[in-house]
Amino acid sequence: MKNLIKMKLLIVALLTTIVINATNINNKVKVEVISSKLIDLKLENSDGDLTIRVKDVFGEVLYTEKFEGNYISKKYDLNTLPEGNYYFEIEGRTKINLMPFKISSKGCEFKSDIESTYYKPIVRQEGDLVFISKIEFKKEDFEIYLYDNQLNSLYQEKLNGGINLGKTLNIKNLKSGNYSIVMKSAGRVFEQKIYKKK
Repeated sequence: MKNLIKMKLLIVALLTTIVINATNINNKVKVEVISSKLIDLKLENSDGDLTIRVKDVFGEVLYTEKFEGNYISKKYDLNTLPEGNYYFEIEGRTKINLMPFKISSKGCEFKSDIESTYYKPIVRQEGDLVFISKIEFKKEDFEIYLYDNQLNSLYQEKLNGGINLGKTLNIKNLKSGNYSIVMKSAGRVFEQKIYKKK
């Protein structure tokens, strides 16, 4: 049944209008309910290319698509979703916005007061120095792991207690080759590849 829902959402999304305009740079999301289960999602974007997903409460992706540009207006027909709780996940270069909604026999209901934003960790390498930073307004733990290409753990640390979390790793004593930095926070996992030169 979930595969049927995914296919129907894909077909509906392919038949709707996408408007992309490169003039707006604000980062705002607005949802307008057009009819009981038909919505118009409007987004002013300044966070790079976007991936928009519809997920169920278990985190299973029911629909996904990618967008480029600074303004998006997209209609979604949610009639194929059974009654229950879902959310839109709008992922950009630096953050992920979550917009929960509920499908009932009366239609769909968005609760803007429980929207949340998750800021993704940022990794930047300059020579032998690797800079890792993370904004964490909810003060959740931020775990950092460094692995070699054989998946041997070389380093791990847990940061917490602040809004701006950061760490600088010096990899000058490592052998040349590929390494992975794995970062965990709020139930999400991100991986970034780095390379150590001779």
